[in-house]
Amino acid sequence: MSSKAADLIPHSTANTAALPLPLLSARPLLKRSLGRMSLLCLVYVTVCSGPFGLEELVTASGPGMTFLLLLITPLLWGLPLLFMSAELSSALPIQGGLYQWVKTAFGDFWGFQAGWWWWLSSFLDCAVYAVLVADYFQFYFPNLDKLGHWSIALIVIWFFTYLNVRGIQVIGASSVLFVLFMLTPFVIMIALGAPQVAHNPFVPFLPEGKNLMEALSQGLLLSIWFISGFEALSTASEEIKDSDRLIARALFLVFPMVLASYGLPLLISLALDHNWAEWQAGQFTHIAERLGGRWLGGWVSMAGVIANMALFGTWLLSYSRIPFAMAHDGYLPKAITRISPKYGTPVTAIVLSGVIYSIFSYSDFKSLVLIDIWVILGAIFLEFLALLKLRFSHPHLPRHFRVPGGKAGLYFTVFSPIAVGLFAMFGSGSEYILPGALAVATGPVAFWICKKWVKQRQQNSKNS
Repeated sequence: MSSKAADLIPHSTANTAALPLPLLSARPLLKRSLGRMSLLCLVYVTVCSGPFGLEELVTASGPGMTFLLLLITPLLWGLPLLFMSAELSSALPIQGGLYQWVKTAFGDFWGFQAGWWWWLSSFLDCAVYAVLVADYFQFYFPNLDKLGHWSIALIVIWFFTYLNVRGIQVIGASSVLFVLFMLTPFVIMIALGAPQVAHNPFVPFLPEGKNLMEALSQGLLLSIWFISGFEALSTASEEIKDSDRLIARALFLVFPMVLASYGLPLLISLALDHNWAEWQAGQFTHIAERLGGRWLGGWVSMAGVIANMALFGTWLLSYSRIPFAMAHDGYLPKAITRISPKYGTPVTAIVLSGVIYSIFSYSDFKSLVLIDIWVILGAIFLEFLALLKLRFSHPHLPRHFRVPGGKAGLYFTVFSPIAVGLFAMFGSGSEYILPGALAVATGPVAFWICKKWVKQRQQNSKNS
């Protein structure tokens, strides 16, 4: 294991018998302040945050194919991602999470690629959530101009940047309220809609004019997007109490919640509204209004706003810890390692991320999300390979959870999602392959620049 990875292991979780490398006792630890219920809600928000967005999956792939995707994607992609995240979170509960896993397994270069690709994806990912909140407000203010739209996005970004600076416990407490607000209207909607079922929600299987492979490849990227994020909170392991045990438990509790949050509202909606080919974003609002009146429709609409706000706040928490860990390794400026003396949070990394997201939120770039998938999947592939490598290179790491099924279960967990991800990447359309590959190629270039101009200069200043 590299010395830098050992440096970031908190004293309370380091196993010196398994990792006989010195710890930096002088390095200030981040504040451990997140409890069980908050952790559970944070994991739910990062992975799911409600059924919003499924409307586009239905129109792209058809009702029957959508349900098939929501069946096979959790089995071939979601469950392996959960197993990988649970084992590595328990084996290496290190600040920086997924970045540290890959670095420990394959060295600095590949660790940098995983960290860089995740952070790069956040430039689009987090900004999209803020832009979507502003889009929702255009329903109430149809004459909103470009500057007004950006202003709403900025308010969302900096409100949650402030909450993140205040600490993970603030984000965790707010996530509990957000989850209750988001899920309750759908519970009411399901209860009201179940007695009124009028259509078979599974037909037709495919949209008219689309063949099986076309509908499958287009829907797979979206369904992967919906069943991802299980490893996200590993980046803040040092701020979670008993993270080596509790993260894995939270993942298993959240998994059935995610499946129910997607499947049940969609089942009822398709059984009531068979004009699925005309569905657009916000269709759940119209169905809820038909079932319960304007108050329920308004609640679902506001739940969509809250969902995107919660997604932004939680993913800012996750993403901002990656440059913090990379800066500790010397690949980014040392100033990014600054910790707030009052709140015990990586304040510079959080604020820097907020600035970047503010810039990206000015433009409407949702078409770039499929390119973003290329970058994220590259990092996730490295995480799965790190799981395999560390099982053999570091067999004595204390694992409170191990992927079940012996070697067969391990190989299935590693290679099934990689196969699914590659199929989705190269089946997404030729117009996305070149831009996606170029985005991935920024990783080696950034490593060379950061190693030469940041890390080497820091080493020279130490030696002088």
